[in-house]
Amino acid sequence: MRLQSRKKVVVKNKVFGGEDMLVCLPLVSSNKETLIKDAGKICEYNPDVIEWRVDYFDTVNDAESVVDALESLSEVIGEKPLIFTCRHKREGGQSDFSDMKRVDIIRKAVSTGAVDLLDIEMSSDREALEDIKRISEEKDVKLILSYHNFEETPDESGIVEKLAEGERLGADISKLAVMPNCHGDVLNLLSASCLARKEVDIPLITVSMGEMGSLTRIVGGMFGSDLSFAVGSESSAPGQVPIEDMRKMLGLLTNQVLV
Repeated sequence: MRLQSRKKVVVKNKVFGGEDMLVCLPLVSSNKETLIKDAGKICEYNPDVIEWRVDYFDTVNDAESVVDALESLSEVIGEKPLIFTCRHKREGGQSDFSDMKRVDIIRKAVSTGAVDLLDIEMSSDREALEDIKRISEEKDVKLILSYHNFEETPDESGIVEKLAEGERLGADISKLAVMPNCHGDVLNLLSASCLARKEVDIPLITVSMGEMGSLTRIVGGMFGSDLSFAVGSESSAPGQVPIEDMRKMLGLLTNQVLV
C-alpha cells in the first residue's frame, strides 16, 4: 500500500492523495469542434480526470468563446473531474496573456460551474494569484499550484521546498514538473517526492519530463505522486505515456488488472 497524503482532496468521488494514483488525460484542441470530438474519444479510455489546456485554444483570449466551449465540453465528459489549465507562456503555455486577461478568463470559466480544479503557476503575479484563490474558494474549485522547469531538475531539497511553497501559498494540490539531464535527476525527483510526502500535508503531483523521465509517470505513485498525465489522442508535455500502456504497467506493479 502506498503512502497517502495527510490531507485528501475529493472531487466527484475521485480521491487525490488516497490509495491510488489517479490518471489524467489532457485536451489540447485548437477549436470547439475539435475539442468536443477529442473529448468524446478520450472519454472512451475512462480516465480518472480530464484536463483542458485552454491555452492551446485558438480563441483563448475571447472569454465568451471559452465559456461556450467549456459548457459543451462539460456535457460530453459528464461526471469526470475537469482541470482547467490556462498555462502561462513562461512555463510552457501556448498563448500569452496579461494577468488581468487571464483572471477574467478564469473568473468566467469558473462561474459556469463546469470547472472542478484550476492549475495555476506558483510564479504568478501575487495580486492575480490572490484574485484566483478568491474565485476558486467562492465556487469550491480546488487549486493546483504548479512549478515547471524545462531546463533542469533542482536538487532534492529544492524540489521539496517548491512543493512546500505550493502548500504555503494556499494550494489544495502542489505540482512540480522538471526536466532531467541525467538519470540521477530522475532518481532525485522520485526521492524528493517520497521525502515531500512526509513534510507536505496536501496531495502532490511530481513529474520528470521527457523520454528519460517517463518512468516517473508510471512509478511516481509509489513515491508520493497522486496524479499522472497520460496520452489519449495528443500529448500536452514531453514524455507522456499512452494510457493503455500506463494501465498495463500499473497493473503489473500493483498486481491488479486495470480496466
